[in-house]
Amino acid sequence: MAEVLNSVVESIGRTPLVRLERLTAQAGVKGEILAKLEYLNPGFSKKDRAALGIIEEAEKSGAIKPGQTVVELTSGNMGTGLAIVCAVRGYPFIAVMSKGNSEERARMMAALGAEVILVDQLPGSVPGQVSGGDLALVEQATKAVTEERGAFRGDQFHRDGNWLAHY
Repeated sequence: MAEVLNSVVESIGRTPLVRLERLTAQAGVKGEILAKLEYLNPGFSKKDRAALGIIEEAEKSGAIKPGQTVVELTSGNMGTGLAIVCAVRGYPFIAVMSKGNSEERARMMAALGAEVILVDQLPGSVPGQVSGGDLALVEQATKAVTEERGAFRGDQFHRDGNWLAHY
């Protein structure tokens, strides 16, 4: 019988390793090459693992309070992971992203219960391409929303829970 999990969050990181024997044989490599199938996480990305790590670290340290809003600057994958984890753990989630990012990712996060704030691109920006200037505007908006809502910032590039989740 298949294992029954209590929530989708329990499935995060339980992705299989697959032995790539034909690849090693073809290349004449001694040893073993394994592929980790991270696309089998609930949000289809390794960022699910990092999102869970960030929230678990914040819960353990007391950096986040029960029911506190979580805010993250995202282009999609981390936001999707946080939307999943926050929905299960009871944290409202706000994804802040550039209008230059994929509409589909914004819709996915909204479908998962996130509030999505789309920040206008700079005049003259190329639609579908996020420039450094566009990203600076998203960062400003993220900081403002975090302060206004008294929120916890996921801050994927500066939280140890991100990289520690991969070990």
